[in-house]
Amino acid sequence: FGDAPLQYLPAELMLFEEIPEQTTDHWLTAIPIEQCRRMKLDTSPMLCSGSTMGTRQGILNYINVMIQEFDYWNARKECRTTNMEGDDQAIHNYLYYTQAFANNNHYNAASIPHRTGPIHVVGVQADQIFRAAIQKALDQGFGKDLAAAEDFVNQYGYMHWNETTNETKIVPSTIRRRRQKDWRTWLPPEHGLIDPKTGFILNHDGRPSSQVHQFDRFGLMVQMPFVMDLHKNKPNK
Repeated sequence: FGDAPLQYLPAELMLFEEIPEQTTDHWLTAIPIEQCRRMKLDTSPMLCSGSTMGTRQGILNYINVMIQEFDYWNARKECRTTNMEGDDQAIHNYLYYTQAFANNNHYNAASIPHRTGPIHVVGVQADQIFRAAIQKALDQGFGKDLAAAEDFVNQYGYMHWNETTNETKIVPSTIRRRRQKDWRTWLPPEHGLIDPKTGFILNHDGRPSSQVHQFDRFGLMVQMPFVMDLHKNKPNK
């Protein structure tokens, strides 16, 4: 945790938006809902089914409603999406936007705007950054193909590539030394996602995101040793 997540409780149930460009028009939700429920949701922020938070009663209510809807989909051939993954994402969004998460006739669920609450869903943006870095590495000669360029980014990260030559014996050691020295600036500043003094991913208000969901989408270089370094060097409040 970058901060205390339980300070945010605007509703009994909180669902979290992905980046604004990701909406319910995406095939992951649009196609299954149209096939199963014979309806199209209005264009709305995509809610990540991997991140849900709430009070005990809010979560119990969420689970019960989700199970009922899973049973509905499982009982109908047109609802079983055997050729793709993502039923939970479609159901999660369908139930929220049709106001199915109700308790005693009081609508007690809230959609938390991207990068403003206790969970920061970074997956889509992280994957975009990672894929762009792989293509850039390939274009600059750090790999003979996309697979090799991906290995390069996973090993050496996003920064300091052009501060060396392309000689094999020089690039890895030099980049590794710079990464060890400047590990807090692990992500290029143009993305505006991190605090360069701590390396922490931030919410829009400049505070560390309490929880970062799908952090692994940045690639293998941000695995456990890196995360432990971040928390070991976390500044005192």
